[in-house]
Amino acid sequence: FFMSSRILRAMLMESLYLSAFIMGLLGSTHCAGMCGGIVSALSIGIDPQQRNQRITLYLLAYNGGRILSYMVAGALIATLGSALSTIGEGMVIRQIFTLLSALLMILLGLYLSGWWPAAILKIERGGAIIWHRIEPIARRWIPIRSSLQAWGAGLLWGWLPCGLVYTALLWSLSAESTLQGALIMGSFGLGTLPALFGLGLFSSQLSNHLQQQWVRATAGIMVASFGIFQIFTLL
Repeated sequence: FFMSSRILRAMLMESLYLSAFIMGLLGSTHCAGMCGGIVSALSIGIDPQQRNQRITLYLLAYNGGRILSYMVAGALIATLGSALSTIGEGMVIRQIFTLLSALLMILLGLYLSGWWPAAILKIERGGAIIWHRIEPIARRWIPIRSSLQAWGAGLLWGWLPCGLVYTALLWSLSAESTLQGALIMGSFGLGTLPALFGLGLFSSQLSNHLQQQWVRATAGIMVASFGIFQIFTLL
């Protein structure tokens, strides 16, 4: 029984890493709307003759800071989850957190598809309380003039209220340790990397493509389906 419990926990954690990565990857249509303008602004302060040389470094630094902010948030949430799990049966509590995240993923899918835009907006408004204090500081880092400044901007703008991020953070509640919570959010951040990196290099073309209704609907259906699949894995 002890071995089977350990195997079950290991399978659950691997599933959470994969879930977070795929959710970040599929949720890229939301990233285009939320962060596309910020990423595009990275090139504002670059000399046009040096753009091709510097933009890649700026994008790497910015996204590195952004993903690090996700990992910090994941570590904090995982620590809270570990504390809550001591109240009752730890494995059961984590499964409940996973179930809540799967349900939120279904709502996120409806939001991404445009079929129920209000599904996630109320959650994002809750995060705006913290963001109102961070935003004035974050805006001072733009325009970007160095890789270090890009990294700092990513670290601050990573706290932008985002239903996609909040859904991933619920996975972190299921983590067994602070480190695992950070790794879940790191996996999520890596999933968002292709879209946000591409937005920096091909901002207008990629952003227009990701905002097309058929792209958003397809991504929304896949995210919602993945949430439904996660529920079945817990049954």
